[in-house]
Amino acid sequence: MKTAKKEFENLVYQGMKSQGLDELSSKLLAILYSAPGPLTLEELSTMTGYSFSAVSAEMKMLSGIKLVEKTKKSGSKKLYFSVQRDMLTMTINAVRSKNEFMVSPALKDLPAIIERCKNSKAEDSEEILNIIEDYYQQMVALELILKKLTEYTENIRAEVNKR
Repeated sequence: MKTAKKEFENLVYQGMKSQGLDELSSKLLAILYSAPGPLTLEELSTMTGYSFSAVSAEMKMLSGIKLVEKTKKSGSKKLYFSVQRDMLTMTINAVRSKNEFMVSPALKDLPAIIERCKNSKAEDSEEILNIIEDYYQQMVALELILKKLTEYTENIRAEVNKR
């Protein structure tokens, strides 16, 4: 059984790496995905071979972008970490997180930046304006893509759950 678990962890690890996550994040998510229950920072540090502080910082980041969940057990000061095992929910959460932390702030702040650039008398302001406006249009398109992707994924999840 240990071989099957390791093979499964490696498969999840490779999948996470293909999504652009670094080695430690990918290892942590693979371990959490295959664990029967929540794990502590100490356990994760031992299982990955990384220092406690490196694992702690990575888990803070992963919980911040909602890829892992942290809890406390009553009577314990230790944090316990788990991962959403529903890949469709995990995908929806990742898409929402990208929208929340990248696209929405850009769409909120870029119009004022564009306006300041238009009013600038700097020598390269027209070139910079073109770059910024192009980025803004990409964020508009990305917002629509992420919205449609979330809707599509939720529809598929509902369809799969009917079966």
